[in-house]
Amino acid sequence: MAVVFLLGACEDDFQTLGSDVIGEPGFNANVYDETLISAHSYDLPPVQTNSLPLNLLGVYTDDVFGTQEAGILSNLELGSLDPSFGTDAVIDSVVLTIPYFSHEVLRNNEVEYALDSIYGNTPISLSVYESKYFLNTYDPDSNFEQAQKYYSNLEPKIMNNINPEPIYERDNFIPSPKGYVEYTVNDMGVVDTVSRGPALRIMLNNDFFQEKIIEKAGTSALLNQDNFKNYFRGLYLKAEKAGDGGTMMLLNLLGEDAGISIYYKTKIVDGNDSDGDGDREELIEGRRSYSLKFGGVRVNTFEQEAPQFDDQNLYLKGGEGSMAVIDLFSGPDANNDGVSDELEALRDNDWLINEAHLEFFVNRDYIGNLNEAERIYLYDLNNNSILADYVLDASGQPNNAGSVSNDRHLEPLERDENGNGISYKMRITRHIDQLLNKDSTNVKLGLVVTQNVNLISTYRVLPEANPEVERIPGGALLTPEATVLYGPNAQNEDKRLKLKIYYTEPKN
Repeated sequence: MAVVFLLGACEDDFQTLGSDVIGEPGFNANVYDETLISAHSYDLPPVQTNSLPLNLLGVYTDDVFGTQEAGILSNLELGSLDPSFGTDAVIDSVVLTIPYFSHEVLRNNEVEYALDSIYGNTPISLSVYESKYFLNTYDPDSNFEQAQKYYSNLEPKIMNNINPEPIYERDNFIPSPKGYVEYTVNDMGVVDTVSRGPALRIMLNNDFFQEKIIEKAGTSALLNQDNFKNYFRGLYLKAEKAGDGGTMMLLNLLGEDAGISIYYKTKIVDGNDSDGDGDREELIEGRRSYSLKFGGVRVNTFEQEAPQFDDQNLYLKGGEGSMAVIDLFSGPDANNDGVSDELEALRDNDWLINEAHLEFFVNRDYIGNLNEAERIYLYDLNNNSILADYVLDASGQPNNAGSVSNDRHLEPLERDENGNGISYKMRITRHIDQLLNKDSTNVKLGLVVTQNVNLISTYRVLPEANPEVERIPGGALLTPEATVLYGPNAQNEDKRLKLKIYYTEPKN
């Protein structure tokens, strides 16, 4: 963090110096936009998806990238260890709840909810299975010294290791913006009600949980979390197409209100003589509830169709989608020293860099029914790190799923009066200054769509795949959004990708 804020302070000083010099007598202010750039789209192989802060579930279809399906495999954890359910406990209902992201709106003088981070609006097929696939926290191949990595292509192994009888299935599921009333039962059997916001809320099979949980009371299976995770290895939430289109949901399985509630009736000792008959030893019926929480290891699975890429455009798609690989100053290197002739010549100019930016224009001929990404993220692909221009502003926190910043370095999508995307501007002034004036390494750049530019932790691409891309930012894995941008070889010269360098130099 100290390094990040130091960079911010240095950037402020540098820009102030540049503004003092621009237009001063004895100096020329010019722009250079002839940089040779190579860029291409890259179809992502399976990507690491465990340890993501949030997860995608559902189906999303568009005309460019086809259909993407996302499922979630997750461990469950006991709400309390070694629980007792009383005598002759019988389940009333089992409810799985995962709140949606939402906000309140006022309609007709009444407060209602609007859903956030929901993509699409047509039904999907949703089912829930018991998983028998054991999820390791640590990698046995590293002698359990390193965290286990799981990848987005895990679904075939999951489906080969499930209880074939689903504990929930519905062919026309669609998220509802309506809130709900939750019934809670405390240890004394007192029932209370709490109003909640919209949530994915489904009824699971009673008989399954009667046998799996209630009847295992007092056994080693429910004694501690490790035993339980080996006994009940998790749930798999599987989404499939139910027709055209679909709906994709961004969910927080670790939220306070997420989990499984088991409501049951049981026989308890009437220690308070609730019926007034003077007998404090008799058994009476009581209502109780018990919770299971999502925890441990969670894995997002993806099934993604891939478009036919061309050399005119850059195709960006979230999830296990696609990205762009960009190489600045990519021209000839006559002396084979690893630095292009163009970059060597520019380094001899001793320019004062006032601003440098890449502007990516949206190719609206390809957008169609795409849900356009509001943000894209540019990063150092060689080192899988932020660029020098990435500086957290006051509202930003690294890897915080709820914060956004860097509006100057990574401008949000510029839209026209109809809401259609026009372009994204990526300011990389400090990065270019270091390349030209401090002999920094000319690294390749990665470009992805992102759910949040502050989610900068990177996740590994399956190692045995193409090594051109080793890691991808987590924010790119948490959205099905996409865009198509003009590349440096586009026939439309006005919208062709260019690097513009605004500089000042002394007059001769």
